[in-house]
Amino acid sequence: MSSTAKELLEKAKNYYQNNQKKANIVIIAIVALGLFGYGAIKFTSTPGFCYNCHEMHPAVDNWKESVHAEVTCYACHMEPGVVPLLVHKVKAYKEIIAHFTVFNKPNPPKIHAQEKEPVNESCGRCHSFNRTMGFGGGLNVPHKLHIDKKLKCTTCHGRVVHGDAKERSPKMELCMKCHNGETAPDACGVCHTKMGTPENHKQANWYQVHGQMSKTVNCNACHNWRPDWCMQCHKQKPKSHLVRWRANHGAPAKASRSGCNACHKLDFCMNCHGIQP
Repeated sequence: MSSTAKELLEKAKNYYQNNQKKANIVIIAIVALGLFGYGAIKFTSTPGFCYNCHEMHPAVDNWKESVHAEVTCYACHMEPGVVPLLVHKVKAYKEIIAHFTVFNKPNPPKIHAQEKEPVNESCGRCHSFNRTMGFGGGLNVPHKLHIDKKLKCTTCHGRVVHGDAKERSPKMELCMKCHNGETAPDACGVCHTKMGTPENHKQANWYQVHGQMSKTVNCNACHNWRPDWCMQCHKQKPKSHLVRWRANHGAPAKASRSGCNACHKLDFCMNCHGIQP
């Protein structure tokens, strides 16, 4: 122990011996303040306390129905560590004061809680970043690779707690914002390890009959991730039109005029033939 520390310790002993009554009061006050502060922090960190503010009801109601119903608000919305917690407590007092000062006023202003977006470190306290498969299986999701690319967990799982039930699972269109063939690969097999081509897609005349079959087949089961999916082909000439189509198109047109009408107006033939077939 250094000489300075020894001197301070000696002074403290002397002060206590000469002022025991005052020193005991100070010690008791410090302990009481510490216990009160600890209890206050624990109480104000519970979901029940957050729920007391009417502004939080929709978020808390969704949380109660989610798989995170046993996890406290602060476990996610606060960076790990004592210092971030204390800093937040100091800042959050304004929300509490605002709530109680406007609560009984007519037409009170809407108060928005200044919640902090969960950071990856908070998620990592419960979840492993080494997970590679989706919950349902058959979906390759290398979480660590995404984390290494500086993505936030909330980029994909932003509605897992406070969203409606139908919003909690990441949708394919969200994945495709990055998996567009440029930022990240867009081949089906990159993510879908068990998804094969449906049998009806393999039939020889699929391109000819898929339009009619789309009325009974749920195309959106696979293709709803891109609203312009159909236009990727339909804005181009069909394959049948590429080889000697002008000379041979008469017979197919007579056999299925409705197929022509899928792209061409009724008077399209008149541009060349001068008559309506």
